Amino acid sequence: MGIKEDTLYNRVKKHLKVRLSLIIVIVAAIVLEGGGLLQYYYFRREASSPLAGPIFFILLIIGLALIVILMIRATKNMKQLGEVTATKERLESELVVARNIQMAMIPKIFPPFPERDDLDMYAGLVPAKEVGGDLYDFYIRDEKLFFCIGDVSGKGIPASLVMAVTRALFRTLSSHEDSPARIVSAMNRSMSEGNEYNIFVTLFLGVLDLESGRLRYCNAGHNAPVTLTDRIAELDVLPNLALGVLSGFNYIEQETVLHHDDAIFLYTDGITEAENNDKELFGLERMLSVLHTRRRADDQVASVVRAVDEFAGGAPQNDDRTLLFIHYLGEGNTELRHLVLHNDIRQIPQLARFVETIADEKKLDQGLALSLNLALEEAVSNVIMYAYPEGADGLVDVDAVLGPGKIVFILTDSGRPFDPTYAPEANVDAPIEDRPIGGLGIHLVRQIMDEMHYERHDGKNILTMTKNI
Repeated sequence: MGIKEDTLYNRVKKHLKVRLSLIIVIVAAIVLEGGGLLQYYYFRREASSPLAGPIFFILLIIGLALIVILMIRATKNMKQLGEVTATKERLESELVVARNIQMAMIPKIFPPFPERDDLDMYAGLVPAKEVGGDLYDFYIRDEKLFFCIGDVSGKGIPASLVMAVTRALFRTLSSHEDSPARIVSAMNRSMSEGNEYNIFVTLFLGVLDLESGRLRYCNAGHNAPVTLTDRIAELDVLPNLALGVLSGFNYIEQETVLHHDDAIFLYTDGITEAENNDKELFGLERMLSVLHTRRRADDQVASVVRAVDEFAGGAPQNDDRTLLFIHYLGEGNTELRHLVLHNDIRQIPQLARFVETIADEKKLDQGLALSLNLALEEAVSNVIMYAYPEGADGLVDVDAVLGPGKIVFILTDSGRPFDPTYAPEANVDAPIEDRPIGGLGIHLVRQIMDEMHYERHDGKNILTMTKNI
């Protein structure tokens, strides 16, 4: 577990050697004293030898000297034993304090959001030692649930320190960033710097929009969570790389949709890799079989913990065990639509069919559908004309996120940096001859859409436009 434990072990080992040497001294003293007495009586019985007295006196002096040595060594031994005991008690006290500090860092009051009726959550963490390297955390900001679960390589105090750093980075970075990939990338950069002991962290980080059910997530070498929808299955995740291994790694974000009554179960490998006395693993299939029965979040976590304990049958716990269950009870019913266009102006008519299909599904009136199509055409035309060099082939991804009360259009391209929102507001009241060339198209988009946001990330232009319906 660490330097303190190694020192304590060496001191105890030395203490045992001292005790063995004392036993040898005691035996030697008894032999010498006993031998001297026996020889004295022998000479007195056989003959009154002139050597009997001196020999007995010499043996008596040697015996007394050994007794003095014994007393000195015993005093030192008692002092060392007291120091070892004090060190052990101090270490145990420090570990208790460390455990209390560690457990205070993670949410442990359940239900965590009693005022909400769109979430049912529960979590648990059982360290294999006094302190461990597993972590989980979650909180709500801007009607989004930010959550993570992680597993630090190694055990004991070093792992617990890295766990604390990981949790602090998650809280700090997610307080002003919504993208899981960018949060994880920033965490990785920070944890890779000065990682001389090559400690890494597997992490799964998600952002759940509580209004729409849209779940964006990024996985960093962690176990794939389990989703409980109309079936129970592992969530489709890209493995990516654990945190702290390679600075600058390009983490990829994914997303899915949770509907009313869907749930997601996150765990560390201390669950599936729990061993029984026959060295068998609990395994994924046993865990999935427990999850097949629908329960409240606290009962679901308790049932998995109970199943693992029953399987282990008293075998020593060799790894931390952490679980996080999120049951989404919101009314959001988000759906995703996707269209891919080449940067060719002749492909613009495909947008009209794309918007028409969405309008039919959402039962939008014809005027709103025409306005959405006009805004999309203008935004995509800007990408085709300005993002890619003339004659270069490129793609424009058009994503539509259909949620309750709003539609979000996301345009993504790999062209050169181009921010259409940078253009100043057009003065439509000015005379035509006084107006600058351009700017009316983006003005039109602003008038139609309720929100518009641009960002450049991983070499891509990302334009997000939101329309409340």
